[in-house]
Amino acid sequence: MKAIAKRTAMFAVACLMITGTAAASLPEKEVQAASGYTGYIKSATTSLKRSKSKKSKTLARIKKGKKVTVYYTSGSWRKISYKGKKGFVPKKRVKISTKAPKLKGSKKTKGKTVASFAKRFVGNPYRWGGTNLNTGADCSGFTKAVYRSFGYNIPRTSSSQRRAGKKVSYKKEQPGDLICYSGHVAIYIGGGKIVHASSRKTGIKISPKANYRKVVSVRRIVR
Repeated sequence: MKAIAKRTAMFAVACLMITGTAAASLPEKEVQAASGYTGYIKSATTSLKRSKSKKSKTLARIKKGKKVTVYYTSGSWRKISYKGKKGFVPKKRVKISTKAPKLKGSKKTKGKTVASFAKRFVGNPYRWGGTNLNTGADCSGFTKAVYRSFGYNIPRTSSSQRRAGKKVSYKKEQPGDLICYSGHVAIYIGGGKIVHASSRKTGIKISPKANYRKVVSVRRIVR
């Protein structure tokens, strides 16, 4: 029983969110990608709608397993294209591909690739103890899963991730770096912003200020 209690406490600390600071970290609702990225219809045949409404015109019917191009997630909808038609389907109907692009170029360029990939999953759920980019992840589960997609095996908890990779100064942070807080971790995406699995209420989101809480460490993972 003591061992179980210890593990439970560890996970609770791993993604603790301080209520007083959450308001300063409002989520970005849409993360658009001009060229799009791969997704798959993961449930029964679904309707491609002209707008974000069940009552809007149906542009196509898409069967389970069909490949689509995803552009962004907005609320409970994803904008996609299928056979040349662009429209919206319920977010829960589309699984985002976790196949990451190859890392090329300088460390900075590689980091930007990691950050761009991580943003694909904005709008997906937070799940305590989870490590799945589609069905749910907690803060350190999210960062681990993102880097795992690129072949990097970083530690599981936020506290252990503070020792991963190479330590860099916060003033020299680059996209793709881990931003570590007490009991939390995120991925820096540039422009002072982070993407992270924040809470059950907001899920995976982008926050406009990486320093919305005290930063205890910045770690560079890409080599």
